[in-house]
Amino acid sequence: MELWLVRHGDTIVGEDGLYKPHHGLTELGFEQARSVAHALKDVEFDECYSSNLPRAIQTAQTYADLTSRRFTRIADLDEIDVGHIEEASIDFKNDVVNHRVELDFSQFGGEDPNQFSNRVQQGFGQLLEDAKSKNCQRVVGFLHAGTIGVILDHIAGREFDYRSRPRMPNCAYTIVSEISDGKWSEWNGWTSVHLPAIT
Repeated sequence: MELWLVRHGDTIVGEDGLYKPHHGLTELGFEQARSVAHALKDVEFDECYSSNLPRAIQTAQTYADLTSRRFTRIADLDEIDVGHIEEASIDFKNDVVNHRVELDFSQFGGEDPNQFSNRVQQGFGQLLEDAKSKNCQRVVGFLHAGTIGVILDHIAGREFDYRSRPRMPNCAYTIVSEISDGKWSEWNGWTSVHLPAIT
């Protein structure tokens, strides 16, 4: 099975520079979503999936509107839960925005990296189970950078490490293939050639 993993478009952030769970795409994000939708419109996907967060849903919906496809939401494929991060110090928030801190939000009632990784692996298992029950050959997921990182590390047999790859651009995608049962091709970088004029 071939798995296409697409990151959501540029997202509205709060005054602290952080995503809020209910935030959707910016105008740029919708442009990026339209661009990746057009890049993928002639690819024959058997099933389409998204997380349950607005920024991923809106990116998937842009593709669905163009192609008249439906998609299935899987909540366990949401991005890491940051809890009540509004209670964090300004320095901590700045470190999160600038990727200078470990992704541990347990002190704010959110997830630590292990909790996040375990949840996403469950969601990925749900996606695979659904896709395989339908004999899918090619599927697409509209997800999040962290979620995609967990999936890539999981299929490579590694612990999740969000710093192990270059940061994934908004609405870039990557493709991995299941070579045999449980054995996957190696990650081969992000595809973003459809985006240069708008990123």
